[in-house]
Amino acid sequence: MYTKSLAALVAAALVGQAVAGPHGYGLHHLHPKRGFVTEESTVTHWVTVTVYGDGSTPTPAAFSSHSRKFKPKPSSSTGPTTSDVVQVVPTSATADYSTTPEVKTVVSSTTAATANVKAPAPVVNADSLGSDSYGGSDRNGGNGGGGGGTGKRGLAYNDANLLNEFLSDGTKVSWTYNWGQVDDSGTGLEFVPTLWGTKLDFALTWPLNAQKAIDAGSKCLFSFNEPELAAQANMSPQVAALKHIALMNPFKGKARIGSPSITNGVGPDHGIEYLKRFFDACGGDCAVDFINIHIYGVDTNTFLSHVRDVHSAFNKPVWITEFAFDGSDDEINSQLETVIDQIENNATYSFVKRYAYFMVQDGTMVKDNSPSKYGNTFAYGA
Repeated sequence: MYTKSLAALVAAALVGQAVAGPHGYGLHHLHPKRGFVTEESTVTHWVTVTVYGDGSTPTPAAFSSHSRKFKPKPSSSTGPTTSDVVQVVPTSATADYSTTPEVKTVVSSTTAATANVKAPAPVVNADSLGSDSYGGSDRNGGNGGGGGGTGKRGLAYNDANLLNEFLSDGTKVSWTYNWGQVDDSGTGLEFVPTLWGTKLDFALTWPLNAQKAIDAGSKCLFSFNEPELAAQANMSPQVAALKHIALMNPFKGKARIGSPSITNGVGPDHGIEYLKRFFDACGGDCAVDFINIHIYGVDTNTFLSHVRDVHSAFNKPVWITEFAFDGSDDEINSQLETVIDQIENNATYSFVKRYAYFMVQDGTMVKDNSPSKYGNTFAYGA
């Protein structure tokens, strides 16, 4: 036994699962998300956390050009402190919604610190948020950067050290997110915290961290991350509805609330059909102000068609918080220019309020410590 200061909560490598894309396109992406750390602690004992599934090792899926594996990194929080380290066993690659709760924890020793919790923020009149305004004014003084942006573009990141290259004069970027609950960007841009799921202690730290983000200026909150995938939040529509009501609804009126993020997979267990089942299970009780979607493995025409299908299905504003195209840098750049032009200049897509390319990391939006060709297009292109 030993004592060492390190992160108390490290998630296993969180990987996407290959599913069929819309209109017959194959969605072959594997996009591991960041490792999450929600608090700092002193380690004195080991704690084992077993994520229920069939116990098998996840089957590797094919990587596409945007796929990378992220290293967990600590971030600070004023939430409860534990004196244990968490060891995680990844869930099966096959969806298993049969177990609730999804995490079993065996605790050897814990100590709780009193959290310095601020009084809840007052409920904001919905009209003051504006029907089309989502906040996100940036350090350059413009709604979207350089006075010329629309405020729609955001940076999805793990490594905050890579962000500044996208935030020079003329940037169109106005917000950030990191799949976590705590802003470590250091940019001054609006941060959108993510509940992500109910595994580990995400649900326990969420109320405090979400409120802190709102107090610091966050105007929007993300719910569960790809709950239809076993290697992501892994929740049935029914469980997702119950947990969304319990964990997201308390912030209704304080911030705009996103739906669980969905992939562009097809079938009753994925994408649009999954989210329809989620809303059915909500029975009208889930606070959802916008639809959160991820799109991979399609061409630009199918991309735009899918975005329209999502809006038609739910008649709510849409955020595209993960998307990527395949091909060479030049081919990706061309595709990105096409969708940027449509999203920002074609009134048909005025319902798309924000979007973020996957992602700020070396090998995709970053090459040799500078924005790649399409990274530069995303941050600064017309």
